[in-house]
Amino acid sequence: MKSLNLALAGAVLALSVPTIMTSTASAYQCRHIPTKVKVHRPLMLDARRQARKSWSLKVKNNQGLAWSVWKIAKNKSIRCKHGGQRWVCTARAKACKYVVQ
Repeated sequence: MKSLNLALAGAVLALSVPTIMTSTASAYQCRHIPTKVKVHRPLMLDARRQARKSWSLKVKNNQGLAWSVWKIAKNKSIRCKHGGQRWVCTARAKACKYVVQ
């Protein structure tokens, strides 16, 4: 019985003491205007892949490495059309970067 009372007292004490958590807020900051690139390749899969890579490279060159991650970009799209003997793929997205506040 004594051990049960001690366990209960410990639980009550743990619940009554406010927990102090130190954490930093984090978020994504995104550009308002999307970046767009167009790529021409014979195979659609290659065109899609290169469009995404070209988007990242263009953003990196113009806005910096932190903004160039396709995975965290917003409003992403890659649209492809077959024209003649080539595929034309356009990658478009708003560049974002991870920020800690």
